[in-house]
Amino acid sequence: MEFYQANEIRANQTVAVIKQFDPALAVGGIDIAGLTAQANALEGLAQQRDHALADYDAANNAEHQGFLVIQSLDLALPKAAEAELDDNIDAESALLDLLSSVYAIKPRNTEFALARGKKLVSALTRINAYLISLNPPRPAITSGGKGLEQLAAALDAQPSLEQALEDRAADVASARNALRVAATALDRLNKRFYAKLQSEARSNPTLAGALAQIMTGSEGQPTTLGIKSLLQGGTDNLHILLNYDPGTYDGNAESRVEWQVVGVDAEFANSIIIADPSGNALGPFALGDTVKLRTRVKNSNGTTTGSVRSLVVQ
Repeated sequence: MEFYQANEIRANQTVAVIKQFDPALAVGGIDIAGLTAQANALEGLAQQRDHALADYDAANNAEHQGFLVIQSLDLALPKAAEAELDDNIDAESALLDLLSSVYAIKPRNTEFALARGKKLVSALTRINAYLISLNPPRPAITSGGKGLEQLAAALDAQPSLEQALEDRAADVASARNALRVAATALDRLNKRFYAKLQSEARSNPTLAGALAQIMTGSEGQPTTLGIKSLLQGGTDNLHILLNYDPGTYDGNAESRVEWQVVGVDAEFANSIIIADPSGNALGPFALGDTVKLRTRVKNSNGTTTGSVRSLVVQ
């Protein structure tokens, strides 16, 4: 379970004990109604965080898909140009030289793909103009039916996809912080109530025994395995690639990722044991599938379940 869930459970257990022995008990002017309200508020904050994560996952995948389009054209179109042009012809040899600066950049990430794409646009603009000017004219450079126009459009669209990703990442950070602050405040309040109950229990053996009902620690339960990102990818671009938050993998516990295709599977009907803490590839899935997934970690003391994440295969 997550930190906020542990504190929510502890607050509910504390309220149950107080109701049984001293319903009017309060600390710092906060009674059990106030304690209950703070505990209940965590669910809404957790839901806001999960919504922010869903928006982030969608934005992250959209940016990644845009990058893959650019990367593919960055790699394919120069080869198509080389096949079309003859370096034994001076004019065409000069045009081939324009590709040297393109090949100097490896499009391994968005930044480099954009830089290579811009150079490629400049080179293809001149190459296509030359080809069209011939008598008879030759067709513009394309690969898989895509050429300069599609590359330029993808380059123009990518910055807005990157900005949307940054905006959604900021939303996630804000939502996570709000949940963390509220959970920490409840944790402090839980401890204050427990201290007050311990004080009262000195003269009340029955209350002292009832304090065992309140969970005061994690009881050795495993850490929640966090998902850092999930992206559509693989050689067929129909797999979901997961990366986990560093430091959240527990090699001494059984860690699984569970998933379902919405409208097809029963709830989280599929799972695999996580053997590689760096990440997993799930699938393949079909275009249009909405895939929900979560992590589950189990040891001899209990089980923790991560937030539900989802992705639509585009």
